Amino acid sequence: MASQFYVPVSLNHTALLLSDVQTQILGRFSPADQATYLENIQKILAFFRSEIKSRRAQPNSGLYDGVPMIIHHTLPFNINSNAFVSPYNKLAKWVAKLEASGAFTNAPSDPNHPHYAVPGALVSEEGWGGKDEIVLGKLQPNCFGSSDLIAYLRARGIKHIVLVGLTTMGSILGSARAGADLDYHIICVEEGIIDDEPEVHEFLMKRVLPKFVDVVKMEDVLALGEA
Repeated sequence: MASQFYVPVSLNHTALLLSDVQTQILGRFSPADQATYLENIQKILAFFRSEIKSRRAQPNSGLYDGVPMIIHHTLPFNINSNAFVSPYNKLAKWVAKLEASGAFTNAPSDPNHPHYAVPGALVSEEGWGGKDEIVLGKLQPNCFGSSDLIAYLRARGIKHIVLVGLTTMGSILGSARAGADLDYHIICVEEGIIDDEPEVHEFLMKRVLPKFVDVVKMEDVLALGEA
């Protein structure tokens, strides 16, 4: 059977990147769509957490070598009262709508206490602060544009990035293209990516993204644990 991946994938050098999977953006979708989406994300999170745990249990496991990682990468809305949002960026209007709707009610503006808004269902039982599952803030939809992400990937020797998140034409399109330009092997998981415009989602996932990255089913990623 032919591989679904452009190049062979080593979980030892793979990161699961969850882009903008946060309550404010997820709230744009219907309750049914939210539930289905979170179930899919929980499945892929469980897989990566299991792979990390099994590798950490091995006696020769080094600090980083041979262990994949998980990165929750979100926009800490309301930090510094959203001073990072430029009026020249069309997204400014969208952020203003979120603010008017009360989406930032529980998000402090104090930069010492950023609100990453990771859905409770996705939070690890071990909490935050570990080296294998981390949270990073960013100021742009593109994961590679305004954060320390690349430093973490470099430190872990990451070559492959399994990308899931919200939304297809937002953070996914920007991050997939940027990551590919940086020579990362980007793997977009169909069940882990949604958009509130189905036609746009279909066009990007079928016609645009495959020209630059691998677009695969979740079962293809889960099967990597059997390799």
